[in-house]
Amino acid sequence: MEKRYQNIIQIYNTVAQEYQDKFANDTVYNHSYDLLLKHMKPIHKNVLDVACGFGKITHYLLNQTPTLSVLGIDAAENMVNLAKQNNPKASFKVMDCREINSLQQGFDVIIFGFCFPYLTKDNVLKLIEEASILLNSNGLLYISTMIGDYEKDSRITTSSDGKNSMFIHYHEPSYLIEALEEQELKILENYTKLYQEGGDTDLFLIAKK
Repeated sequence: MEKRYQNIIQIYNTVAQEYQDKFANDTVYNHSYDLLLKHMKPIHKNVLDVACGFGKITHYLLNQTPTLSVLGIDAAENMVNLAKQNNPKASFKVMDCREINSLQQGFDVIIFGFCFPYLTKDNVLKLIEEASILLNSNGLLYISTMIGDYEKDSRITTSSDGKNSMFIHYHEPSYLIEALEEQELKILENYTKLYQEGGDTDLFLIAKK
């Protein structure tokens, strides 16, 4: 797992600018950000954006609610540098998402925007547990991930240009939902959406502490 994970970090450090150029104006997931914003109240001030990439979700949220205090973390330093440029009013740090329990503060909103495909089932379940501890009372947890049969569908995928390969985990809604319920998080939103015709199916979850 560790070798696979380090490979992913290395790839995203290499393609950071190219990745931003490709996806910066993509609106395909805005529907889920709008739902999160719908559930956010004035009490939801402090946001943790986990595996923030170039800061796309942070940028969207701050555009709608400029008063938010956002901390974004990502293991790829070049992604973090882009996120800082794109969101000068937010804070960012290079950090392994599996170490969020080291953060010495609580959050009103925690975002896992397509973080889980790079993590094993055990990592994901542990992360949900740790997020529930970091969440303040009435805090919101946002999850987006590709879904499938964890054992059968998780595999090495290659980029369209054939230059980079990484291992992607397809998670099952059943154990994600069970993990949320075990932490006594109330599920507010639970739906799937086809990314594109013939492509992956994405799951979107929003839960409340």
